[in-house]
Amino acid sequence: MQFHVKYRNPGKASLVKVLASVLLITLAIPSAAQPHRFQASNLLFEARVNYGFLIAHHLEMEIYNSHFPTLEFSVSQATYGKRQWEALYNYPVTGVSYWNARLGNSPDLGFAHALYPFISFPLIKKDKQEVNFRLGAGLAYLTKKFDRLSNYKYNAIGSHLNAAINLTMEYRWKPVKHLQLSGGIQLMHFSNGSTRTPNFGLNIPSVTGGAAFRINAENPYIRRRIRPSLKMYEFDGKEFIEVKLGTTFATKESGDTDGRRFFIYSGFLMAMKNLDYKHKAGLCFDLSWDGSDSLLVARSNYKPYNPRELTKPGLSAAYELVLARTSFAFNLGFYLGGKDKSEGMTYYKMGIHYLISNNIFANLTLKTHFARADYVGIGLGYRFKWGYYLK
Repeated sequence: MQFHVKYRNPGKASLVKVLASVLLITLAIPSAAQPHRFQASNLLFEARVNYGFLIAHHLEMEIYNSHFPTLEFSVSQATYGKRQWEALYNYPVTGVSYWNARLGNSPDLGFAHALYPFISFPLIKKDKQEVNFRLGAGLAYLTKKFDRLSNYKYNAIGSHLNAAINLTMEYRWKPVKHLQLSGGIQLMHFSNGSTRTPNFGLNIPSVTGGAAFRINAENPYIRRRIRPSLKMYEFDGKEFIEVKLGTTFATKESGDTDGRRFFIYSGFLMAMKNLDYKHKAGLCFDLSWDGSDSLLVARSNYKPYNPRELTKPGLSAAYELVLARTSFAFNLGFYLGGKDKSEGMTYYKMGIHYLISNNIFANLTLKTHFARADYVGIGLGYRFKWGYYLK
């Protein structure tokens, strides 16, 4: 039986919808470019019960302190080594999860519904026991949001549609072939990346327990792989640095501008060195322009300013975790200039890069200043490899 995923053009969808669409492709099926046979024998159905609370990371949110349960249902598929990246990551599990909760006792908060693909990486893997780290990202719908007339106290979220990010650390026990029991801790995060304000975001840590059922026996692992036994580079001693040149575009609101939207343009030049088949590290030079900075500068600057002075160059340490055509990128950097210093001198970037072809990639990037999301952007880029000899 063939399993196909059909991707529809998002058209005029918001950046949050684009976020979910890209992540559905990159996380649920990291090797979508390579058709494969659906393995029903590796299918898992799982139900979880979580119990947690809403973190009051802003003073205004302390009135919503409460504990509450959440429910979660997942369908997943265990990999068995059909592709090289599956064996490199010790045979992870990919799937899709539905998460549901009433967000505390206050009628201001309402309910949350989230649907997100995920990938679960085994940290310790034995026949009967596992310790896994699960990363999931997708789309959430919150039934209540900020409204200046009817829900003015609820200033955490300004939109019904939001990005949903789930991080879970779990212990999994397999008492019999068709049953798995799990327990652990998780963090659920909702945010719209400042596409609508206010956007404090919601953070919900919880303890979790669940049971997963397998229909049939699990496929045996394919352990034999044809790989170079020495190093990743050409056998004449030539090594490579990967160079990426990319762009990112985003829009956002500023909380005190009555819904006015601003454009953000960003470009980056990244030089990365392969540490092994899974990891890359290097440096990244960023150049960004945020239209909302002009308002912040105008509050303290009475003289006319040059718009070019709002351009912010930055330098960051970069790291990538590679899964075939998909890579997860993390940057920690500091600004080298720019008029606006209200957000501080440091910034963080997290994103997904997906190779559309051998050299062209799409990127989805979340930029933050400490715990505050600045924007979510999408873009395209080009990569090439610069070869050199050590001797």
